[in-house]
Amino acid sequence: MQVLVMTSDNQYHCLDPFFHLWQKYYPEPVKFVICGFTPIDDDRFYSIGKFADYPTRCWSDALLKVLDEVADDVFMLMLGDYWLVRTVDALAVQMAYDYMRQFEYVIKFDLTTERLFADGGGKYLFGYNTYSTLGYLDLIKSDHGSMYHLSLWGGLWRRDLLRKVLVEGETAQQIEINGTGRLSQYGDKMLVLGTRQAPMKHVNVIQRGEWSNDPMTGLPALNPDDLKELKKLGYLQNHRPGNI
Repeated sequence: MQVLVMTSDNQYHCLDPFFHLWQKYYPEPVKFVICGFTPIDDDRFYSIGKFADYPTRCWSDALLKVLDEVADDVFMLMLGDYWLVRTVDALAVQMAYDYMRQFEYVIKFDLTTERLFADGGGKYLFGYNTYSTLGYLDLIKSDHGSMYHLSLWGGLWRRDLLRKVLVEGETAQQIEINGTGRLSQYGDKMLVLGTRQAPMKHVNVIQRGEWSNDPMTGLPALNPDDLKELKKLGYLQNHRPGNI
């Protein structure tokens, strides 16, 4: 399975801890492609182009190029500041991957709790709203009108469908907000699925260019032992002045 890791020159310092935690918490081999700009000494690296040519407002342009040039038909998309916090259920991820290979109308398979708790999560938490089952997984279907229906939180994507709902000149947040409206127009022709079991859990350690202290999704949400180890390894020293 291919895992695309989107990063930038300003966040290369996130990659070592990203892979440190990935190696600890993801027990199965995957095919990594690190998608950045200024080349680094890593044979997994793909250069999108010059960093200056892809400002934040053109994040979608970078993603479009990645889709056109390196993405597999179905792939996992992660950002370099998405750090794992517990062991991933790799069997569940493989089942979700196989499901997407079979059902080509699924644009995204959320591997986290992002869709489970969309709009408060009340209608997804109990069995009466199960979309389907996949082995021991309860599948839920994201409502077309729900907030962040096109969330970029960690998951599996179908390249050709994602390509249809992206436009040039958008930030990552605009993809999630404006792209939600574009995706919703397709109705059940493009489904976003998730699970109650959440095979993967990660945090988002960078917000607005700084280390995030959000207790739910930032650095404090890491396993305390992992946070202590990352500090000891020096992985949290190279950062912009700010919070941590």
